[in-house]
Amino acid sequence: MRYLTIVVDDELPSLRYLQNIVEKYAPSFQVVQAFSNAETALEYLKTHPVDLLITDISMNGMNGIELANQVRALIANICIVIVSGCSEFEYAQGAIQAAVDAYILKPVSISQMRDVLEKLKNKLDAVYHHKLSALLPAVACDWPYDKKELLALFRQTNFYFALARMGNLNHALSRTLTSTSLTPSQGEKLLLLRGRDENEAILIYPDEGLEGFMAAISIYMSQLPQLSCWTVVYQAQPFPLTTLHDFITRSIAQLQRQAVIGCKKMYALQLSPKVSSPQRFPSAKVKQLLYFATSGKTQNLKDYFMLIASEWERTQLPQQQAHTYVLQITSQLAAVMPALSDRLDAVYQEIDDLFLCASSYGELLASIYSVLFTENSFKNKKMSTRELYDYAVQYIDENYAHPLSMQSVCEKIGISQTYLSRLFRKYSDTTFNAYLTRRRIEAALKLLQEHPDFLLRDIAACVGYEDASYFSKVFHQYTGFSPSQYTNKTDHEE
Repeated sequence: MRYLTIVVDDELPSLRYLQNIVEKYAPSFQVVQAFSNAETALEYLKTHPVDLLITDISMNGMNGIELANQVRALIANICIVIVSGCSEFEYAQGAIQAAVDAYILKPVSISQMRDVLEKLKNKLDAVYHHKLSALLPAVACDWPYDKKELLALFRQTNFYFALARMGNLNHALSRTLTSTSLTPSQGEKLLLLRGRDENEAILIYPDEGLEGFMAAISIYMSQLPQLSCWTVVYQAQPFPLTTLHDFITRSIAQLQRQAVIGCKKMYALQLSPKVSSPQRFPSAKVKQLLYFATSGKTQNLKDYFMLIASEWERTQLPQQQAHTYVLQITSQLAAVMPALSDRLDAVYQEIDDLFLCASSYGELLASIYSVLFTENSFKNKKMSTRELYDYAVQYIDENYAHPLSMQSVCEKIGISQTYLSRLFRKYSDTTFNAYLTRRRIEAALKLLQEHPDFLLRDIAACVGYEDASYFSKVFHQYTGFSPSQYTNKTDHEE
């Protein structure tokens, strides 16, 4: 964010000097106009948004104190810096009454002005993020908001938008965005909003060309933990920020139509999509499944499930259509299998869980076969599902400092990776990787507080990361700070 600045001084050399300091040594500020008299500056301020006014006091006509008083009444949140060759008490008193942010005596040094502007940047950043946190979610969710305030906050007219889904679709989610919040972004230009859950994000990028936007999407996706699949729907043309809610609604619908399990895909938003009703699973295939199920041909049944999975992989069947097919198959099987019919509600819930964590259609249908035909598959019959989850969490808590993966934990417990994913979804509403990352970063935070003298690579090694730079990236994504920034922040608070 660059803050718009005007400079006012009736002495041309002084005016140029102040302007040069801002332009060369304060990259967060942009001088949009320089004026040699207060009256012209005031007229400009009546019709243009400005964040910072730097003005001399002693000028012909309206002086700097009078200008500051009128500007303060005109723009409540503007920052004002008074520069003066006068040190008389009445000028300082006038500056206080005008509620200026800084009063600097000439000759102005570069370091002095730079320090003042750095403090003002922190103040303006706080105001900006406070407004951003209120306005942007309101626009995204179509809540009431002040359009004039939105225009003042975003000087950029148009923006590119994208909706990113990490992992598979969650069929339990609403088809509209009902609440959201800002999330930290490493890119200076990229704004991020939380989607319908923690595995979804809305990306907002200024109108600086499609190529830059696509690069920003690629960088963002590359910084995420390794995923077997993700889907991005993006808008190939920039539009006003006021259209964000409409984009989100359309992109969620397109996401539902096009996301494929096990694939990483990017789709341009279809402005006029052709929407067709979900197809029914072919009746001939249903009859074949029912025959195998009722005649006890277990191996044929397994082979047929894998044949279906292979076909879905080959045709890249959208997840929504696959979900519809699985529910239809389950309903048909329940009609001829009383044992399945008796636990149908629980089976439907397990199917939804399996769709969330499957990395391929082969894995998905193998797990669904087990749920439909072997009720206790993958389960350690000596332990309840809660006990299995608690044991897995305890094992992670005790071993997070060592190389750890879902596969190694599953081998220790004796269950499949799919089943472990379902346990985490059921009892903690998170994923295995998210829990492991949180446990490691919490341990790193404690180490940074207790041992600020530790080297970064030592902290990383102590919490299970072999690569210090990767640890630093994960730490920033989790906390919003780099490890060194967090240490400095903690020291200042103390």
